[in-house]
Amino acid sequence: MVETAPEADANTHNNAPARSSSIGFNMGRHSSSNTRINEILENARERAQSMAPTASPTNLSPMPAGSPILPPNSALKANPANDDSSADEATGFISHTPPLNYSSLNVTSAATSGPRARKTSTRSSRQIPPSRPNSNGAVPSSQANQQDEPDDEGQPWWKAQAEKFHSIELENKGSVARDHLAIERTFLAWLRTSLSFASIGIAVTQLFRLNTSLESGNDGDKISDRNAATLRHMGKPLGTTFLGISILVLFLGYKRYFQSQQYVIKGKFPASRGTIMIVAFVALAIMIASLVVVIAIHPSEHELLVNVPAPFENNRTIVQKSIMASKLKPVDIPTFATTQLALLDQELQTEINETSDLISNHSPTALQRAGIALTNLVVSGQRTGLGGRTVVELSPDAATGSADELPEHGLRTGDIVLVAEQPAGSAKKREVKDLEKKGARGVVTKVRREWVSVAIDEGKEEVAFTGRVWAVKLADEVTYKRMNWTMEKLNKMDESEYSSLTRVLFGLSSPSPVATDLTKDESVGNLDWFDPTLNDSQKDAIRFALASREVALIHGPPGTGKTHTLIELILQMIKLEQRILVCGPSNISVDNVVERLAPHKVPILRLGHPARLLPSVVDHSLDVLTQTSEAGTIVKDIRSEMDTKQASIKKTKSGKERKAIYNDLKELRKEFRERERRCVSTLIGGSKVVLATLHGAGGYQLRNEEFDVVIIDEASQALEAQCWVPLVSAKKVVCAGDHLQLPPTIKSTNTKVKAPVKEGVKITKGATLEVTLFDRLLALHGPSIKRMLTTQYRMHESIMRFPSDELYDSKLIAADAVKHRLLKDLEYEVEDNEDTSEPVIFIDTQGGDFPEKNEEDDKDTPKKGKASLHGDSKSNEMEAALVQQHVKQLVAAGVRPEDIAVVTPYNAQLAVLAPLKDKFPGIELGSVDGFQGREKEAVIVSLVRSNSEGEVGFLGERRRLNVIGDSETVQKGSSFLKKWMQYLEDNADLRYPDASSLTHD
Repeated sequence: MVETAPEADANTHNNAPARSSSIGFNMGRHSSSNTRINEILENARERAQSMAPTASPTNLSPMPAGSPILPPNSALKANPANDDSSADEATGFISHTPPLNYSSLNVTSAATSGPRARKTSTRSSRQIPPSRPNSNGAVPSSQANQQDEPDDEGQPWWKAQAEKFHSIELENKGSVARDHLAIERTFLAWLRTSLSFASIGIAVTQLFRLNTSLESGNDGDKISDRNAATLRHMGKPLGTTFLGISILVLFLGYKRYFQSQQYVIKGKFPASRGTIMIVAFVALAIMIASLVVVIAIHPSEHELLVNVPAPFENNRTIVQKSIMASKLKPVDIPTFATTQLALLDQELQTEINETSDLISNHSPTALQRAGIALTNLVVSGQRTGLGGRTVVELSPDAATGSADELPEHGLRTGDIVLVAEQPAGSAKKREVKDLEKKGARGVVTKVRREWVSVAIDEGKEEVAFTGRVWAVKLADEVTYKRMNWTMEKLNKMDESEYSSLTRVLFGLSSPSPVATDLTKDESVGNLDWFDPTLNDSQKDAIRFALASREVALIHGPPGTGKTHTLIELILQMIKLEQRILVCGPSNISVDNVVERLAPHKVPILRLGHPARLLPSVVDHSLDVLTQTSEAGTIVKDIRSEMDTKQASIKKTKSGKERKAIYNDLKELRKEFRERERRCVSTLIGGSKVVLATLHGAGGYQLRNEEFDVVIIDEASQALEAQCWVPLVSAKKVVCAGDHLQLPPTIKSTNTKVKAPVKEGVKITKGATLEVTLFDRLLALHGPSIKRMLTTQYRMHESIMRFPSDELYDSKLIAADAVKHRLLKDLEYEVEDNEDTSEPVIFIDTQGGDFPEKNEEDDKDTPKKGKASLHGDSKSNEMEAALVQQHVKQLVAAGVRPEDIAVVTPYNAQLAVLAPLKDKFPGIELGSVDGFQGREKEAVIVSLVRSNSEGEVGFLGERRRLNVIGDSETVQKGSSFLKKWMQYLEDNADLRYPDASSLTHD
């Protein structure tokens, strides 16, 4: 027991509680800070007095109110025994003298203040050095009371470690709390600065990497492509710099925080330090992650614009206009597939409804005049075709008085037709389903002037056509079935099953970058060209297609030698030992490639029925090769046996014998197909180049075949679902086409018999049938995946200039061979007159003497609500007479009919112009859509439209370039047509015909 002076004991005993109460009361009353701090310091003085060995009550006097605040240990400075604190400790926040600790303060206070509750300090576990006896030989109370403290040496080590991170008992709580808050506020300022730099870095990166805020709506305000590309490239280094600064600032703030803490207290961590550490760690992690993303992520397609060679830089403007207009957005694969399935079903149902409506409301003769049917036929022959299918030959029925030749009709090779007994010409309503019960579907395999052959579908071979029959065009359901099968396969795919090509084509990943200057590339820089006459743009396109790993687009405007370029590309790929599948939306597009590839003597195979092919490519068809190859010998023998039995059916009168023959034929067909399948597999496996239509590539022959590259010609004229038939399992694709020419025809958007879309299906804008694969790839990846052919070999410069300026950003250049060539300069003799010495002639029919005519005005048109043969088509008989007159003048001048084409956008006008074929058999008549891609020396375009309202209909479509017409009506259409009319007025030979001098036969 330590004896103390009675005065000190009484003073301590009586005053300490009172001051504690006073402090609590004043703090409850929100007393001023100085008052609270003075009271705290006064209490500290008294407690320091009681602990000091030589202290006496007379040494310390109460601090008068209003006196300056002094550090608590300043009073101890007078005592040399206690003057062992450092300079840093002179701040007076806590006592750091060696004999003292926070527990001793509490113990002494408890001893001097009576029954005051004892506080347990988190630092009580610290060893207390032995105290020296005072002048009276007594041990200080702290040492004495230490003997009453529990022994902590037996507590677990982890508990002792954990206690180090507990909050500490501070002697001067108010002052220390204030300084701690100041330090934390300083750190938060550093953190805000750091995060500001990080935010700027991320914002700068995204601003310059994305294609936003870099283009104005006005052409004159647009930033140049080179500047835009440069700005985008600046995004990465700028973003990296700002993020680096942010991390540096965070480290500096973190360091300063703990450095300041050390000046305040040289002890264990306060609790607030853990919070600061967590905040700093999270902020640092976010910044480092952002930095890694900025540095490591692949440059976007827009950044790669700098890789486009100089001659093609400004081509981006054209693409941007069409993409900005369409506003396409990336579509996920399941949504795309679901939307396509719904729209394809709608398109098919529209075609079926249209055909059914026409058959129900028109006589067979009217349908024949419209090119939809062929009437008064009999079966004149029957044989076995490819796949064991029965092929019937249909010829004119002599009993009807028909000539030996077929009348004018619209059936073409590859058309799907229904062959059935011909109904009477009465107005009895007929349904397609009723006709099918008595007939059979088939494919037109060959068209001659004397007959038409049709391959009958499987399962319908036994249908007997004994009387008069007719053939009616139907919708091609086989094509839709294959597109649907492909879309369903895409829809069922798991994300892990997507090929690298599929991911690129849907924008899930970016195409691999291609070197800027491919002439210096080791693999494609020094190619040995098979055709040395290729121009620079063609060579660049070929190098780019070879160097691209996933996708390449070859943009070929009219006459720029797109097919010529593809042939060279195919030959170069064969040289690299690659296997190629070449596809197109139509047989003619594929056959054009076969014709030009055949002279190079490469192993090629053309899939498809030989009757649908051009005669010049039949020798490369699968059908012919199966007959001429060694493996096809047995197949040929089986086919001969089948033909013999097929012919014997007509001679057999007994039903029992006929049934036996059919059973034999059934077994022979089974064996035939099996052996043919083996033969086909052998032939396809040995071919380096396989060619087929897009839907033909979905046949069983190619199911398990793998190709290194798929090339799609005329990709901009194909439905995207068609393109996916060969692309589902492809590794690389090269698309060639011109997205600025006519798109594929979509009937479900332009007909009155439009079928409804299935319920519950939401149509996504970026996945409609009007959007081609070519369009979508440009919208997703920009012009960095495209190369444009710029030299055209088809048109006179005066004809070329307008489309070049308006559609191709003035990039087209006319080759010297055609730049100034006119009709009078043809290889054969042609008279030099006003019709053959002008490159562009515009015959203006304005004035009302050449009025258009709606088909509804025709007396033969069905009543309202029923389908017309030409839809909402228009015709203009006076304009047709004008066309006929001009054709006569050209032929009279020496131009061959085979070099002349008459084109019109309306089918009804084609029907009016049909007599031209009788007078000039070699002339070609066609629609604008059907004639696209063809070449003739003289092309006459009949615009048809001439009305007081100025309505131009779909002529307003900027991809329809039109040349005989009413300027007053046409220029009231779109701005594109207005520019076209203005161009003709400035550059064409304008003529104003006299309607009274015309006669129309």
